[in-house]
Amino acid sequence: MELAFINLGIYWLIPIIGLYALGVWLGNRGTIVVYRNYNDIMLIALLIIIPSFASSIVVFFSGGGDAASSKDAEELIYKPVLTVVSILVGLAISFIVIRTASDNKNPLKTALALYVKIPTGVLFFFHLKNIFTGSSRKSRRHSVFWTIIMVPLLHGLVKDKSKGLLAKSKPGGHI
Repeated sequence: MELAFINLGIYWLIPIIGLYALGVWLGNRGTIVVYRNYNDIMLIALLIIIPSFASSIVVFFSGGGDAASSKDAEELIYKPVLTVVSILVGLAISFIVIRTASDNKNPLKTALALYVKIPTGVLFFFHLKNIFTGSSRKSRRHSVFWTIIMVPLLHGLVKDKSKGLLAKSKPGGHI
């Protein structure tokens, strides 16, 4: 007996993109709270910053070279750094989930807000980082393009635009 497989092709993406579009639409309308303020966006940046910083620590302490001694040093520091990174990323994700759950009392709205919040923020900060660290001019240009496209999207998903580090300062005031 042979199993008949259904070739879905690209059709499996339709519900994923539709659900994401629904979350963006409800977030822009204010029905769900995706980002409480601009500080909430910066919390998502921790998911990119912590692993990047940890990889630089591993390279720094292992010598970053090709010698056999650097291989031993890398093995010595890799597991503790990986443990610390896992704990810090887990704490950051827990804080993001708790904060989103406190903003959206309905669990379905919380799940939809997290479905929009985490991928959008991670993609934004990945492209923002890639602007400076991209391997080629083409990848840096693409990252600039996607960062510029995502800024209005993120701005629309922020509920309280008056608070946070990126909020407008008062005339004569300091950030």
